[in-house]
Amino acid sequence: MEQIKLSLKKINFTKWRLLWILIAAAWLFVFLKLLVGAIFEKNTSLVAAFSVTNPQEISACVEVTAKYPLGDLSDKNKKLVLKEVADAIGLTIDAEPKTSESETRQEISFFKDALAADTEIKVITLYKDNVIGTGEQEAEIPVTYLYAKISLNQSLDTVLAYKTLLEETFEELSCTEISTTIQLVGDYAGYLPLERRNEITEDILDALGAEVVYEYREHELYTVYAYTAGLDNYITVDNKKINVHIAMSQNEEHYRTVLYLASPILPDTW
Repeated sequence: MEQIKLSLKKINFTKWRLLWILIAAAWLFVFLKLLVGAIFEKNTSLVAAFSVTNPQEISACVEVTAKYPLGDLSDKNKKLVLKEVADAIGLTIDAEPKTSESETRQEISFFKDALAADTEIKVITLYKDNVIGTGEQEAEIPVTYLYAKISLNQSLDTVLAYKTLLEETFEELSCTEISTTIQLVGDYAGYLPLERRNEITEDILDALGAEVVYEYREHELYTVYAYTAGLDNYITVDNKKINVHIAMSQNEEHYRTVLYLASPILPDTW
């Protein structure tokens, strides 16, 4: 009889243990689903915020720069690295890469112009003298960087996919200091008044949950720098984080207003 009681207790314990395992598994599933959803939302929020403003003639661009682990590479090996990046993004190098160099810099690059996208990849080597404490100079120590830029014509759909693909490719090549910029461009008919420009800007900021850091809202210079926790990348200026850049300009040739949205900022603007 005692043995039967022990057996029943063991069965009940096993049932409760199984129940708790099932409950824990269910909560884990919910947590992972929320986590994946949050990551997906972060990745898509920039495009979604841009889309709410209904611009015309849209295009998108992603640029990624990274430091390659080896600086002292032969030209042959640099071209092999170039091919690795090209293969990863589905680009066929069907011509000899272009080489340009000076005393301090060498670039081996390949550019392809296509209907859907323009793609440029580079292996950039910088030469510099390393001055040690005695004033003597050692031999030049090269530093090599990889650069890729994909400009999508009339499409925003794949810019985030290319961003992820390029970043993963550079990580697989053991690169460091990976820096990414996404730029979205659209335009509107005519020259928009400041009131309308401000409405578009506020719509973007609201969609991103972003707070303004710096702003210059004039006809000739319209640019707004902001920060949102919803985007991972950012730069720091005067100890302030920035990862959203909205700018507008006038296209006088076609009588249109051009909208730029970038993260963290538009290239060469700070």
